[in-house]
Amino acid sequence: MDTPVIVAGLLGLALILSVAIYSFGRLRIEQERSLQKLIDRGLSGEELLRATGIPDRTRRDRRRGVLLIAVGLAWSGFTFFVGGNAWTFGIVPIFLGGVFVLLSVLDGRSR
Repeated sequence: MDTPVIVAGLLGLALILSVAIYSFGRLRIEQERSLQKLIDRGLSGEELLRATGIPDRTRRDRRRGVLLIAVGLAWSGFTFFVGGNAWTFGIVPIFLGGVFVLLSVLDGRSR
């Protein structure tokens, strides 16, 4: 087993996931700021929901899931051709993305 490749794979995967989490957090903060500005202007109810443009939870979960699956597949594909066993760590975001997609589908059925 090639240890440097595995370590590089783990560090790269951690970097990709941390950037994704940071991006989602920043997006959420900006959405909350926009929402607060609209509330301060006096919008409420349906007008507020339409004006924010924030997708409902089911669509957000599905989008996150598809993004994580794409990141996992890209990671696995790239590291497979580099060599070593680091490509197997791409299964983590693929499974997480699958869970997000599954939960969005199940949440949509309950309505």
